[in-house]
Amino acid sequence: MNWGWKITIFLTCFIGFIMYMVIYSFSTTNDLVAEDYYNQEIQYQKNIDAQKNALSFNKKVIVTSNIENVIIQFPVNFNVKFTDGEISFYRPDNAKLDRKFSLKLTPENSQLLDKSKIAPGFYKVTIQFSDGKTHYLMNKEIWV
Repeated sequence: MNWGWKITIFLTCFIGFIMYMVIYSFSTTNDLVAEDYYNQEIQYQKNIDAQKNALSFNKKVIVTSNIENVIIQFPVNFNVKFTDGEISFYRPDNAKLDRKFSLKLTPENSQLLDKSKIAPGFYKVTIQFSDGKTHYLMNKEIWV
């Protein structure tokens, strides 16, 4: 095989590689973490303060998954009377699968979320609530 054929084979492989990369880059999504990313960045210090407020019970809050439900269990002695709360499931690889639920604890300080509303995969769970004057924020991770 002479050098002309080697150059032709090299250029064909190179063009094939470039075509593969172009097709791959068009099929890959690059979602933002949040649509209002810049607003959230401005509020970042408030999030840090809310995480500090939740430090006393953060490790005691457990997020688990069974066959039918995702269970969020607060400690038995949890006595914060919150006025509003939200549970956010953030899916890093696909923003279309993100979910939000309102926080409504049972008298046993737990909440069951139906797994049929949450696609299987890895999620970063953010639990945030307020008692009217103090804000609380916790971050957990779970495989559903």
